[in-house]
Amino acid sequence: MANNSMLLFAKKIQLESKWNEMYLENSGKVTTEMLQLGDQIKAVIRSIVFEQNEEAYNYKNSTDYEIHTHAG
Repeated sequence: MANNSMLLFAKKIQLESKWNEMYLENSGKVTTEMLQLGDQIKAVIRSIVFEQNEEAYNYKNSTDYEIHTHAG
């Protein structure tokens, strides 16, 4: 699951980089294509959060079998 999360983070960074390049090329104006990229970025972020929640939910302490979602 960690490998999938890394791929999602890489895709997020790639999409954000493309969005930023387009923003600079258009002198700070947001285009329709940029809005579509923004939607793709949001979808990837949702996938990342889902993956992290699944990982946290599936992690169980080997001694007490509690689910630790915020343990560090």
